[in-house]
Amino acid sequence: MAPFRTFIFGAGNIGTALAGALTTLPEMAVTLADSTDEALDAARRSGIDATFRSGYLPGDLRSMAAGHDLVVAAVPDRTVPETVRLAAEIGTHYLDFSRPAPETRAALAGLSEHRAVLTGCGASPGLVETLAMDLVSQFSEIEELTIRVGAIPQHPVNRLGYGRIWNMDGLFDEYLLPSPALRDGKKVMLDPLEDYERFVVDGMAYEAFVTSGGMTDDFASCAVPVRGLTFKTIRHPGHLDYMRFLLDDLGLRKRRDMLKSLLCNGLPVVEEDVVMFFITARGRSEVESVERSIFRRLSPSFQAGRFNALTRVAVGYAANLIDLLKRGELGERGIIAHHSLPVEPILESRFLTGMAP
Repeated sequence: MAPFRTFIFGAGNIGTALAGALTTLPEMAVTLADSTDEALDAARRSGIDATFRSGYLPGDLRSMAAGHDLVVAAVPDRTVPETVRLAAEIGTHYLDFSRPAPETRAALAGLSEHRAVLTGCGASPGLVETLAMDLVSQFSEIEELTIRVGAIPQHPVNRLGYGRIWNMDGLFDEYLLPSPALRDGKKVMLDPLEDYERFVVDGMAYEAFVTSGGMTDDFASCAVPVRGLTFKTIRHPGHLDYMRFLLDDLGLRKRRDMLKSLLCNGLPVVEEDVVMFFITARGRSEVESVERSIFRRLSPSFQAGRFNALTRVAVGYAANLIDLLKRGELGERGIIAHHSLPVEPILESRFLTGMAP
């Protein structure tokens, strides 16, 4: 059988970890490309059994990606449109870790007529939507669905209770942009950093508040009617107060460059993090009005170099989707909605073991 050929553009943590995970699968050939030799050299040192290519010009990337079955964008959001165009031009399946941007929707829609398109394939957006749909499927109608996700240090070490776990620009978008939601079954936009709540799990206190960018699906079209939907981020207690101090009291909401410099220089890199999912649904199950919740703490067992839990969760979910695509279980074309995916095969995969209830 001919190998399934995957072209990964971006040799940062996500791209390198994904390449390492995919090379453990049979009949899988991986090419890892980047525009910088420094990133590729670091990936080579990790011992990944992949082909490494350097290039950044559109013509270079087209020639390198030609003949592959799948193109993966493991790049910053600003570079995703370039990778979408690459996949569309050469006619491959496509996967990324971002919400679809307005400038890429048309190209992705056209590509999906012939190939499978998977966007937002990380922890959130991505896996959280699959988990949420597993809970939603237990109801006949949902009055309110609250989805909470957080990647936080296992042990808070500063007043923010936070560190450098993920891309800072992505974090700022979560905190500063409106959050899509459902109210009475209609799409609305909520202000970020609102609807604050505190909760306790296993004796540990956490806080949660509205943020943007955590989902690609809005659940408005799923089989079970969902009238209310809110997405929130989980943090250690006190985080929101200090972020409001920085954003509003110090006026850094309008000085993202200064805010980024401050946090990148002042916060430690976090290697010992934990990824948490806390999802609550209230509605009708058969004839009863009920409320049900699921709480998951994710610590994947696979190791592809030294990466934090959030990177391994994102990569584990994406690697599992690629494996399903390779085996023909996702179909050959169409935009794949995360809430349409069966949850058990995903959670039981080798990449996402260690999901604690």
